[in-house]
Amino acid sequence: MTMQIKLLNDILSNVVGRQASEIVDLLAGKKNVNEFILAKKLKLTINQVRNILYKLSHAGLVSFTRKKDKRKGWYTYFWTLNIGKSLELLESNIKKELESLKNQLKNRESRRFYFCNTCKTEVNEETALLHNFTCSECGEVYELQTDKKILNDLMLKIKKLESGIMIIEEELSKVRVKETKKQVNLDKKEIADKKTSRAKKRNDRRKEKKKGEKRMEKSEKKSKPKKSKGKSKKKSKPKSKKTKKKKR
Repeated sequence: MTMQIKLLNDILSNVVGRQASEIVDLLAGKKNVNEFILAKKLKLTINQVRNILYKLSHAGLVSFTRKKDKRKGWYTYFWTLNIGKSLELLESNIKKELESLKNQLKNRESRRFYFCNTCKTEVNEETALLHNFTCSECGEVYELQTDKKILNDLMLKIKKLESGIMIIEEELSKVRVKETKKQVNLDKKEIADKKTSRAKKRNDRRKEKKKGEKRMEKSEKKSKPKKSKGKSKKKSKPKSKKTKKKKR
């Protein structure tokens, strides 16, 4: 974490200046820090703090959420340092500087340069030839620049920057592993929440189905005719009339 803070100080100081180290100390490893707490600890007004943080936000180095005070009606901002984004920006800046130094080294190795001891100025061979190897300012004769020291300085700077990039990549790797684990946990939670939600919906449908069945049963019972309590009288069959036989 100490190395990360040092690297974060390097990149934030390029954006906001001397307040960088204090901002890093207050935001590193934390989430959604109240801007009024930042203002109090930095001994600045809330507008001064917001100006600093807006610069960082514009560069993508911090993010924020805001909440509205229901009673007073104003918004309070809560700030979080984007460590991964900050390290990526620092790495990008160093790579650009490294590329520039490598180009300078290549030019030094393949071209000649001349130096005016009086004016302390350096020109390339084309410019020196154009002015007959005399300084256009003072008229002194140019001397061939001995590039050994310059080449050594360039190579040392290149080596230092390459080492710096390796350190940044190591820290970035740690941040990305942490972010990946966090995302995996969030994905697991989301899957678990979806399963719980689906199970709840199934239970609700089953309950609703049972309620519907009960309502149907009640409705069917109501629609059936009620049976009379007394015994039903059987209709008597009409007696058949017996025909008398006539005597002979």
